[in-house]
Amino acid sequence: MRFCTTVFVTGLLYGATCWAQSSSSTSAASTQAINADTWTWNTWSIETGDNTGSYVTSSCGHAWKDFDDWEKRMGKIDTADAIANMGPYQQGTSNGFYLYRADMSLGPPNQAPAPMTAVSIYVLHPGTAPDFTTAIKKINDALSKQPDWPKTSGWLQLVNGGESPTFVLLNARQNWADFAPLQKSVPDVLNEVYGKEAADQTLKTIRDSTARLYTETALYRPDLSYVAGK
Repeated sequence: MRFCTTVFVTGLLYGATCWAQSSSSTSAASTQAINADTWTWNTWSIETGDNTGSYVTSSCGHAWKDFDDWEKRMGKIDTADAIANMGPYQQGTSNGFYLYRADMSLGPPNQAPAPMTAVSIYVLHPGTAPDFTTAIKKINDALSKQPDWPKTSGWLQLVNGGESPTFVLLNARQNWADFAPLQKSVPDVLNEVYGKEAADQTLKTIRDSTARLYTETALYRPDLSYVAGK
């Protein structure tokens, strides 16, 4: 299993099996390059929604024990650097761990960052996660059979550090034009594959499981990202 720990500043949100850290001024590139970090940190700016103007920086693909090792090597140095260079510009921070759910995703866990990402955050009612994940897997089974359906979506599950159960859907986009609806909608595909009654029940399970749903757009910032070894 691969996890992420994520630091949010003025309302950030996700990782992808990663540790994330954000700032509204100082880039991860400068911080991590100074410290010769061996982890890659990708940064996104939030362009829509309540978190507009916030940043998310993620280092992905780490096991639990990796975070202990990183803290030993980088923790004190990175914290001091962040306080000095990012602290004056931050309004607030929070931290959380996320798990990349490959079993719920159409895309691989280590995709290269897309120029833009459509983000949907599902906060569920307590006890509904099993039904929710089963419904998502059923939808993915139908979508995976569609030759023209993008196979780039990824799901994250909050493990620790916020209201739970929470799941985050990340859909890669090349530009704003990519946000236009596809010729077939998800309900259209489900109706074709399972029939209307089963399709309606699957979508109802998701609606009944969801307490709140938030959407926003993340813009990839290569100028604020740090790639280890480069």
